[in-house]
Amino acid sequence: MLPITKNSISAILVFMAVSSGSCPRNLPREQSVRGANLSATGKVPNLGQSPRNVSAQDVIKLIAAIVKNTERSLTVLYGHEYEEVIYGLPELLSDEFIVLTNFKNDGKTEILHQMLIPSERKNFLLVLDTPANIITIFQTMRTKMLKTHLATWILLMEGGDAHGSVAILQEFVNEGTQVIIFVKNSDGDLVYYLPSIDTYGITRFTKKGRWDSRQDLELLSSEPQETYDLSGRHLKVAVKEILLGLQLSKDRAPDGSVEMVSGLDMDIITILRSALKFSFKAYIPRDNVWGDLLPDGNITGIIGMVARREATLGLSVLSISESRERALDFAYPYSSGRYLLLSRSPKEKNRAVAILSPFTPQIWAFVTSTLLLMGPVVYSVSYLLNKVMGAEVKTDLQWFQFNIFRSIVNQGNSMKEDALQIRLVLLSWFFFCFIYAALYSGMLTASLAAPAYETPIDSLEDLPRAIKGGFTLGTLGNSNYESLFKTATGGLFKQTWELFNHNDRSKSFVDNIPAGVQRVLKEKFVFITSDNFARAFVQTLGEGMFHLSRERLFPSYFAIACQTGSPITNQITRLVLRLKEGGIIEKIIDDAYRKLPAVPSARETEVKNISITLTHLQTAFYMFTLGTAVSTLAFILERLTLDGNATA
Repeated sequence: MLPITKNSISAILVFMAVSSGSCPRNLPREQSVRGANLSATGKVPNLGQSPRNVSAQDVIKLIAAIVKNTERSLTVLYGHEYEEVIYGLPELLSDEFIVLTNFKNDGKTEILHQMLIPSERKNFLLVLDTPANIITIFQTMRTKMLKTHLATWILLMEGGDAHGSVAILQEFVNEGTQVIIFVKNSDGDLVYYLPSIDTYGITRFTKKGRWDSRQDLELLSSEPQETYDLSGRHLKVAVKEILLGLQLSKDRAPDGSVEMVSGLDMDIITILRSALKFSFKAYIPRDNVWGDLLPDGNITGIIGMVARREATLGLSVLSISESRERALDFAYPYSSGRYLLLSRSPKEKNRAVAILSPFTPQIWAFVTSTLLLMGPVVYSVSYLLNKVMGAEVKTDLQWFQFNIFRSIVNQGNSMKEDALQIRLVLLSWFFFCFIYAALYSGMLTASLAAPAYETPIDSLEDLPRAIKGGFTLGTLGNSNYESLFKTATGGLFKQTWELFNHNDRSKSFVDNIPAGVQRVLKEKFVFITSDNFARAFVQTLGEGMFHLSRERLFPSYFAIACQTGSPITNQITRLVLRLKEGGIIEKIIDDAYRKLPAVPSARETEVKNISITLTHLQTAFYMFTLGTAVSTLAFILERLTLDGNATA
């Protein structure tokens, strides 16, 4: 590579002095605190104020090394001690083609957010400040979980404490963040340090010696590695026990780790361990939840352990969400599912009124009205024939009404009319009775042979009806399920969020999925969960115990959680893709379901027994008993009336 010269590159300089009050309108989404003081993030050892020994020529040498044979721009963050050095650059770079953006370190995280904007090109950040301020910057970025891997950092510092500060600085440099440290000694030499990762994932800086401006820095010119060596690494994995996904030992080691026993997540991490040749220990988060990035900035559960870099990876069927991705990275999803409504199996309807089930209330009203009107209609025709035409026909209303009723219940009738007009009316009535009897008999037989059940809960639109019917809506608390509805700003999801019991969270939000399933079995409870877990409980407890909604609410994707910017993410992604393409992941999931105990469906047992029982006939006995009671009461009243008249 050739050094930058005045003859080889045209000269344009874009020089931006950004004060503490300036800020682009479109800040990155990762910004969580605006204008927070960097020194408030933690206590840093007093490294003293170094005398200014770095010159503008030193900065020029580093800039030349960065932009050599490239079109890359450069961002500079400088402390107030080096203000004269930075303002002297325009004159020295007046003949060079460099896009240079300068930020003065004003002690606020807003500046760091502006510098770490994602870009398609490789972003280089040159930091020129005191050792104490540089340590504070990286400590702040670690605390605020900024995406430091979006840039390659070139740190330039000086003073007797500069070399000692390197050991402190490495505690705050995240794995995956490219950093080169330059220290200018009192004799004028520039000494540089390059990073490496130890077996526990901690960044360690190694002193490489004196740097010459003619020396090419491999870290500056190389592209990101396609492979990342994890051989011999010792990883911490944050986990939580869950049916199907992961079962853990009840005992804990002295260091707090727990042993994995079984589950699809255990099978996947075991394959990854064998392929990438690392070892790991599993740890349960203190709050024992999956976790999320909360509105107040706190991060809970497994997500919090990985985001704070207390663990390298996070497992236990973790679903990807927007809020979680703001705190960490996910590898490629190894499985997926969809949310559904899990409720108890609809109960069989009461057969005490099964005799009325063939027809709707409107049909019954029409049949009853027709029955009551047919007697008067026949009587009216007979009366007209008798009075107007002088025909000798019977004109007894009670007799006509009784025989009309006998016809509709298939008991025959004793109406023997010779008049053509009456015969035509009765013909239409008998035809009506024939159709009615056939439909009623067929529908009644079908309803008795195939049990009728309560209306199931199959969609979000059914939830208001279910709530009015005494059901409680619930889901897993502090989980991705809750966040999906809680963050909704409108529409059906927002309306669903309002159906939860917010006055007493224990009524709607459970600590674990088995607790929610048990509430479904014991009370009127609708549980929102993933179809993966629902399928497992249906298999182990029996299909007849549950109803799974036909509507699938929202897709969910399950993946391994990784630290932000960690190169391990790409390694796991490549291996997961290979496992999915080879069908291995699918086999692992099928084997996990196959290992669960299976219970035969109670519904299937009921369908085999279709014999008519006393339960089917209870309505007929009710009607017989009611008719007998009414006739007996009528007989008693009649006798009392006759006896009273006789006495009088």
